[in-house]
Amino acid sequence: MQLAGPEEFPAVIDALGEKLRSAGFVLEADRFHYLVHEFLATTSNELYGELHLALKKLDHEYRALPRDIAAEVRRLMKSIDRICRWR
Repeated sequence: MQLAGPEEFPAVIDALGEKLRSAGFVLEADRFHYLVHEFLATTSNELYGELHLALKKLDHEYRALPRDIAAEVRRLMKSIDRICRWR
């Protein structure tokens, strides 16, 4: 499994948002767009923390996620864990 690095995160989150939108999870897609493009985090760790919480919530609350989206959500949570350990 290839994990996403810090420089790739905005594009990766945008791609996840498009997959969510296509699968009918419009509010969730909008939440990720907000976090990446409009949320004013004071630190990158704060942004990663918010993204991790949103991904975790999505993973736990929507057991009906398509398999590919669920796998991507878990991959991104692992990526955030890896990135934040480096800091």
